[in-house]
Amino acid sequence: MGGLIFLAGLFFLNFTSRVIFSPLLPLIEQEMGIDHVQSGAFFLFISAGYFLSILSSGFVSSRINHKNTIVLSSLALGLALFLLGGCSTLFTLQAGLFVLGLGAGLYFPSGLATIVHLVPSAYLSRGMAIHELAPNLGFVAAPLICDLFLKYLPWRYGLALLGLLIIGIGVVYGLSSHGCKERGRAPDLSATTVFFKMPLFWAMVALFSLAICSTLGIYAMAPLFLVNDHGMDPGRANSLLAISRIASIFMPLAGGWFGDRYGRQLVMALVLLVTGLLTVAMAMVGDGVWLMTLVVAQPIVAVCFYPAGFAVLSKLGAVQYGNLSVSLCLPLAFLIGGGLMPTFIGFVGDLYSISSGIILVGSLMVLGGATSLFVALTNEKKMLV
Repeated sequence: MGGLIFLAGLFFLNFTSRVIFSPLLPLIEQEMGIDHVQSGAFFLFISAGYFLSILSSGFVSSRINHKNTIVLSSLALGLALFLLGGCSTLFTLQAGLFVLGLGAGLYFPSGLATIVHLVPSAYLSRGMAIHELAPNLGFVAAPLICDLFLKYLPWRYGLALLGLLIIGIGVVYGLSSHGCKERGRAPDLSATTVFFKMPLFWAMVALFSLAICSTLGIYAMAPLFLVNDHGMDPGRANSLLAISRIASIFMPLAGGWFGDRYGRQLVMALVLLVTGLLTVAMAMVGDGVWLMTLVVAQPIVAVCFYPAGFAVLSKLGAVQYGNLSVSLCLPLAFLIGGGLMPTFIGFVGDLYSISSGIILVGSLMVLGGATSLFVALTNEKKMLV
C-alpha cells in the first residue's frame, strides 16, 4: 500500500503541473493579449508533447526500467516548469508547454505497469481508483495553489517553485525502496499492428478521448466559461472550480467498486452518457444556483469512468504485450480529448461563445455513451442466452 500511495503522490504532482494553467488562463489572456483559441491551444501543445512522450515511453522503460522512467519524468517535468517561469513570449511559452508534455508523458505507462505489479488482479479496479485520487486532488489543488501564490508572487515564480518541488520529490522516490524495477516493452511494428486491427482498441480510444474531454478538457476551459460567459470574478471562478472537484475526489473509489461489481463496460458507458447530459445542461443554464449545481455535479460523475476504463485498457491484448495498450491508446486520447477538444471549444468561443463549444462536445459524449451502452447491454444479453 505504501508504494501505491507514493505513486499516487507523484501522479498528483505530475497532473497538477499540467492543469495549473487552466486557472491561469484569464490572467495570461489579459497579460499577453491572446484570444480564446490560442488559450485553448495551450493544452494542445501540452497534449502534443504528451502524445509523443507516452508513445515512446516503452522504449525508455525497456532500457532503464519503470522506476527510473518515473524518476526521469519527474526531473524533466520539474525542469520544464522551472523554465516556463522565464518565458516572456507566446512562442516560447508554447514551446515550454510542449516540453512540459514531453516530461509528463513518460510517467503514465510505467505508473500503470507499477500498479499492475503491486495490486492483485481481483482488486485492480480499486488499485486504479486509489491512483485516480491523485488527478482529482490535482483538480482541486490547482486553482487553490494559483490563488495562494498569486497573493505573494508573480505566476511565473510560482511555476518555478512548483518545478523545484517536483524535482525534489522525484529524487526522493528514486532513492526509496518503492517502485517496479521490471523493464517495459518497447513497441514493435507487429505488436502495434495487432492493436490497430482491433475494433475494441479504437473504441477505447474514442471512449477515453470523450472521458478525458469530460474531465480535463472541460476543466481547462471552465475559468474562461465562468469569467467570459457568466461574468464571474476570476477569484470566485477559481474557488468554484476547486469546490466542484472536492466532492469528486473520492468518487473513483465508488467507480472502481461499481466496475468490479456490475461490469466495467456497463459502468463506463453509463458514466459517459450521464456526464454528457450534465455537460450540455451546464452550458445551457443561466447564472445562479443551477449553474453552480451543475458545475459541481458534472465532475462527480465524470471521474467514475477511469477506474473501470483503465482496468479494461490494461488487460487489452495478450499478456506478452505488457503496457503497450496504454502506450498506444492514451497518447491518442489525450491529444484528442485534452488538446484538440479544448482548442475546438476556444475556436467556437471566438465565433459564438464558450458555452456553445461545451454544448457541442457534451453532445458527442452523449452519443458516445449511448452507443457504448447499447453495445454493453447487447453483449450482456448474448451472454445470458
